[in-house]
Amino acid sequence: MFIKIAPRVKVFVTEQDMRFLQSHSKDAFRSSQLSITDQNIAKRLADKSIFVRKKINDDIQYQLNRHIKKIF
Repeated sequence: MFIKIAPRVKVFVTEQDMRFLQSHSKDAFRSSQLSITDQNIAKRLADKSIFVRKKINDDIQYQLNRHIKKIF
């Protein structure tokens, strides 16, 4: 499945990534709230610019990128 980030930029996500994205796309969340496998998924999606990460003291906060255009 592809997610359109910008006019000519699409990134591929797996079904597992998509389930994680759907369950965590509403609000910001911290990496300490996630299991180790979910932390790896969040990091991978942030590397693909789907999530935006923010360093907070000893934790990382993730939030869905506002510039995502279309999920297909």
